[in-house]
Amino acid sequence: MDSQKQYEALLAKWGYKDTTVEDHARRQKRARQAKAVIAFFKATVRSIKKMSLRSQTLSQAS
Repeated sequence: MDSQKQYEALLAKWGYKDTTVEDHARRQKRARQAKAVIAFFKATVRSIKKMSLRSQTLSQAS
């Protein structure tokens, strides 16, 4: 029996379940969501800056 199976058997004996795989997947999902939110806000700020620059150049041209 390898150490992983021994570890799982010990956890089962104590009434616990090994949730490291689920925990890792949950952390990865949370990281992807955080990256998506950050990218959204960066794009929003970038577009707001572009719009304000565009309005300044239009007002200077007239």
